[in-house]
Amino acid sequence: MSKKNAGFTLLEVMIAITIMTVALSAVLTSQSGSIFQTIRAKDMNLAGWLAQRKMVESEQAFEGKPFGEIPKDAEIKRFEEPYEHYSWKREVKEIKFPELTPTGKEGEPVPEPLRILSQSMTKYINTAVRELVITVSWERGVVRASEGSLGDDEANSKVQKIVLSTYLIDMKAEFNLGI
Repeated sequence: MSKKNAGFTLLEVMIAITIMTVALSAVLTSQSGSIFQTIRAKDMNLAGWLAQRKMVESEQAFEGKPFGEIPKDAEIKRFEEPYEHYSWKREVKEIKFPELTPTGKEGEPVPEPLRILSQSMTKYINTAVRELVITVSWERGVVRASEGSLGDDEANSKVQKIVLSTYLIDMKAEFNLGI
């Protein structure tokens, strides 16, 4: 080869470009995955904070109130700006505990006072305890309020949710040993 013809052939240049393309696409894929995970972490962190805030507000609103004054229907709303693409749902659910029925040893009958006490405890727990559930939902990757009703979010596979629950206890509920 003479010095005049020194350089790369077309084939060598094409191979070099192909190698660079593969390497750059791997870097791009890695970076886009990292960006997606960062956005997801931000959304989860913010939704958790909003859910905790709504839980505290609800606990304060219901504190000291008898269960008859607490709304039974689920309440669904959107948060105010700048969190309008997050919605929340608040439910207060009745809890039905199973019967606390004691059993005797090897088929022995349970003493009547113990049976009455266990039934009274079950009845008391069912009337004195409610579950407060806060659900915060949002569309993955959406930074603006979506159009449409909040109920449509359930069918959308991109909808993310965080659910918090706690128990409310009616401290004024009476424990009655009679059945």
